[in-house]
Amino acid sequence: MNYFKGIIFLTLLLVLSRVIPHPPNFTPILAGIIFLPFIRKDLTFSIIVPLAAMLISDFFIGMHSLMFWTYAPIVFLSYVTYSLHKDSLTRIGSLSIASPMVFFLISNFGVWINSSSYAKNIFGLMECYFNAIPFYTSSAISCILFTAIFYSIRTFFLKKSLILN
Repeated sequence: MNYFKGIIFLTLLLVLSRVIPHPPNFTPILAGIIFLPFIRKDLTFSIIVPLAAMLISDFFIGMHSLMFWTYAPIVFLSYVTYSLHKDSLTRIGSLSIASPMVFFLISNFGVWINSSSYAKNIFGLMECYFNAIPFYTSSAISCILFTAIFYSIRTFFLKKSLILN
């Protein structure tokens, strides 16, 4: 039952982070993906929580034609962070830097493929990526910031539990 409550709590927390007003792409979704294996070492948990959060919040903020290109990197990053899960500041820092880049590359490739605004050649793809840089910047800053917050909170509670024991 605690597993189920944990899924609901984390999912609702991530949903809330997407539906409350915030700068574009400034959410803890990617940082949450990095830390889900610390909460429960379970691949299903690591994939379902962010996907459910994305789907539920998309019901509120609007479904869109690029959902595959948004959800695919979420699944991929969930698997990668689960596979590379290790309590190492270097590993966590690397994931917080790499995850927004992976999301950026996959999701904006989808924008390029599905948009009539960009030429279907390498120049159109580069233009699409260039135009998305402000969104990447916001995503990268939020991922690094929220990852640092989650890591700090986790470290604080681990040290506190060691002191109490």
